Amino acid sequence: QRYPTDKAYFIAKEILATERTYLKDLEVITVWFRSAVIKENAMPEGLMTLLFSNIDPIYEFHRGFLKEIEQRLSLW
Repeated sequence: QRYPTDKAYFIAKEILATERTYLKDLEVITVWFRSAVIKENAMPEGLMTLLFSNIDPIYEFHRGFLKEIEQRLSLW
């Protein structure tokens, strides 16, 4: 009778692993790529604002979402 619980936990762990990977990818864009572009002055300011204005809120949401998943799984 424990199988559904075990299966649900396995799925939740998979979501956690996927979310961690996704957040790392977003971090590459929002932190490392932006830093490189700023350092090299490789993009006009207006274009940078346009590009990152869409990515920053997604990155911030997923940072909070990952923390929430980690907290819930620690209490499972």
